[in-house]
Amino acid sequence: MLLLCDHFMNISLSSILLYPSFIPLLILLFVGNFTPGPNNIIASYSGFHFGFKKTIPHILGVTFGWPSLILAVNFGLVITFIEFPIVQRTVEILGSLFLIYLAYTLIKVKSIEEKEVRKPMTFLASYYFQFINPKGVVTAIIVVSQFIDTGENFIKDTIVVFTLTLTSAFLSISTWAIFGKYLRSLLSSKLSISLFNYSMASLLVLIVVLFWIK
Repeated sequence: MLLLCDHFMNISLSSILLYPSFIPLLILLFVGNFTPGPNNIIASYSGFHFGFKKTIPHILGVTFGWPSLILAVNFGLVITFIEFPIVQRTVEILGSLFLIYLAYTLIKVKSIEEKEVRKPMTFLASYYFQFINPKGVVTAIIVVSQFIDTGENFIKDTIVVFTLTLTSAFLSISTWAIFGKYLRSLLSSKLSISLFNYSMASLLVLIVVLFWIK
């Protein structure tokens, strides 16, 4: 860990830009982070009902949780998944069940007044969710296996990938939270709010379905 920190201090912007797989990794992160997914849908929902400021803990949870998952996979979790596929499958099942539960909680809010008795996702809840997010776990395995060299560039590649995943996670989740916040100004009736809630819940369920039929 000290070696990793030492290398991190020596990584410059030019080192990141000169990373051999910089463009392919950016494309993968854009597709993975900016397209609709559990984190983005929840952030949009939170921004819609609670505003951007109260969604910040959720944003930070994703921002640090997603790169932490990358590190966990990179430093051994991927080996566990390979040796014991049942572990990865269990994580994916738990994550799917959690997403279905979240979908159920979203449609329970029928009016904006109910936000007083509900709270946005906390930092810790958002952080730990990254480790059971089916889409996140699979994407992390792809990122680690395709973009981190296991040889002499292991530490450097790890730092570059960590930096890019952290940055992309923050930008994507913030964008969706802002989208939700400003969408709220356009939707004020109880019917429109209810339709928004059902739409977000349906997207979460759709993500689960598409994940298991892939």
